Amino acid sequence: MSPPPTARSGRHFLVVLGLMAAAILFGEVQSVMMGLDNRAQQIAAQSEELSDAGLELLKGVMPGAESFAEKEGELPVFKAYRAGPESSEQTLMGYAFLTADMPPEEVGYSGPIEVLVGIDLEGNITGIKVLFYKESIRRIWGDFLSRDGYQEQFAGKHVSDLFEIGSDVDGISRATITVRAMSREIRNSARQVAQAYL
Repeated sequence: MSPPPTARSGRHFLVVLGLMAAAILFGEVQSVMMGLDNRAQQIAAQSEELSDAGLELLKGVMPGAESFAEKEGELPVFKAYRAGPESSEQTLMGYAFLTADMPPEEVGYSGPIEVLVGIDLEGNITGIKVLFYKESIRRIWGDFLSRDGYQEQFAGKHVSDLFEIGSDVDGISRATITVRAMSREIRNSARQVAQAYL
């Protein structure tokens, strides 16, 4: 005895619905996987670009440096070298490092801040470059940490300086948490590098 036509069409509907759901799910999984694959390709391309631009970034925070060793050490640093005044022999002139490599990582208002910092052999900051930060007001103000002169104010500071807003660091209205976190991160990581290598 066969089931009544309505029961058959109901089961048929459920089977079709199940097949459609599986097809949609498979399509979504496939698009997610394609998205992950595309993201992996983007990251690989960015790291190649970063390695090409990396030397320029390092030279930006270590003016006068002619070459850099690969990042190494328990506290990872790039050793910066320049030719000696009387010979072509490379002499150590300082270190460059990423604040993200120096625990604990400071967090701004909306997320972590990654800064490339240069320090000479006397413990003076030679330059900084903010590489990454998240901040909700960036949508309105744009990249406010890259405004002319803002990052440059850190060059010449000694690791023993305060790095406090209103004292020896200019603040940015409505971005106080991010600026304080960045200043602390630069100060604390520079002090760690100075203690370990100077």
